[in-house]
Amino acid sequence: MERTKSITYTFSKRKIEDSSSHFTEASSDSMQEHVSTNFSSQTSLEHTSNSDHKNFSSDLIQIFPLTKSFSKSLQQEISKSSPSNLDKIIITLQKNMPELMVDLYGNYLCQTLFHTCSADQRLLLLNALKGSLVSIAYHPRGTHALQNLIAMTNLKEEENIYREEYKQKIISMSKDVNASHVVQKLLMNISNKYFVIREMIGHVKELAVDKFGVCVLKKCCNDPQIMSEVVGDVLLLMQHPYGNYVVQCILDIWKEEVAYDFSSAIQGRVTQLCLQKYSSNVIEKALKIEYIRDCIVKELLNENKIKDLIGNQYGCYVLRTLASVCPSKDRASVLESINKSLANLFAPKLKPLWQEIVQGLSRY
Repeated sequence: MERTKSITYTFSKRKIEDSSSHFTEASSDSMQEHVSTNFSSQTSLEHTSNSDHKNFSSDLIQIFPLTKSFSKSLQQEISKSSPSNLDKIIITLQKNMPELMVDLYGNYLCQTLFHTCSADQRLLLLNALKGSLVSIAYHPRGTHALQNLIAMTNLKEEENIYREEYKQKIISMSKDVNASHVVQKLLMNISNKYFVIREMIGHVKELAVDKFGVCVLKKCCNDPQIMSEVVGDVLLLMQHPYGNYVVQCILDIWKEEVAYDFSSAIQGRVTQLCLQKYSSNVIEKALKIEYIRDCIVKELLNENKIKDLIGNQYGCYVLRTLASVCPSKDRASVLESINKSLANLFAPKLKPLWQEIVQGLSRY
């Protein structure tokens, strides 16, 4: 980053520093190891001694952009400060918090500060970030500092600030490579997370088919409204590269409660779904739910479709799972159908799968 007299910031992704140099220069203090970086001296403050650390808060106004050595020294000062000294540091840093959060070295300083300060001090810092929390969430460095701040949330006042700052912005944030992690952190750490979920209602399909949105959505699958929207589009989502993971999550959480709706949606299409790359994964998950499994087995046997599955790679994966969960009343019929189909097939690559399927069905 070019260093000038004015404050200069970059929105490029953080470069990963050499891990070996990081650990050789890291402090022995466990908290410092977590947040420090590989620092070097580059300004007039480079020869600051430990006795000068008390003056850091007053000098901080003049040191932008931060240097590596000064940031590291200030982190050390923060981690061992008394509550009164920490108050002085926070008062000095307060007006510069938005810039520090996205700064190459400042974001590590912020992370140390969030883990050291009290709840009241943290609320003071959060108030100083009002109006900047959205842009910080999108920033490749700011997002990490912000996630650390959210992880410490335990006051209603803090939750109110997040709710006001991110109002009407959850959907767009959920689809961003950096901001999506902030939304996930909110879902994991705040007690009243419905303000996040409320904005997702009506946008479930949009998020389910997005590379980053699907990760956020998976953390909301225990909400009845989210579940209902997923089940409503289950046929489309289970065949999608990202959407199928949401459907699997719904099946894991809700099980028998979604069994009837799921079975109704796939009725008459079981064979097609077993042969498709992504939906076959969902079918494997669904086979572990008794009601859905009975419907799938019944359709495959009645329509004599097992012969279509046994000659297909994804179909074989489904049959292998079925062999491990198939009820005793259906084992003989499924095994007989498979043996008849294998008599007319030659596919060396699938032979190991066939052996697993037959052994699984013959085991009981």
